[in-house]
Amino acid sequence: MAFDLYLDDAGPRMRHAWIDAHEEAILSPDGSRYPQLSRLRQEFYGAPRVSPGQAAALVQEVIGRLLEEPIGAEGPLAEVGLRLILLFDQAQRHGLHIQCEGD
Repeated sequence: MAFDLYLDDAGPRMRHAWIDAHEEAILSPDGSRYPQLSRLRQEFYGAPRVSPGQAAALVQEVIGRLLEEPIGAEGPLAEVGLRLILLFDQAQRHGLHIQCEGD
């Protein structure tokens, strides 16, 4: 299963990020600590939309998830974390929404 994220009106900037099946652990079930990641997990098979404000929160939540990894930047979630941080950061900086699609 894959989860694709597309930046609306991205122009020449990065337009797409994804979460592969083996990377789904980045989506936390812990809604009290990671409410936005938990929401994406709950709406995985739908088509959630991420606002610029939610994207800003997601940058911090993804960083938090990576910091939980015992080996940090060398861990299995580092690559997907970086992809997501870059996309979420662009969304919040440029006031763009992100459309998601799970399959």
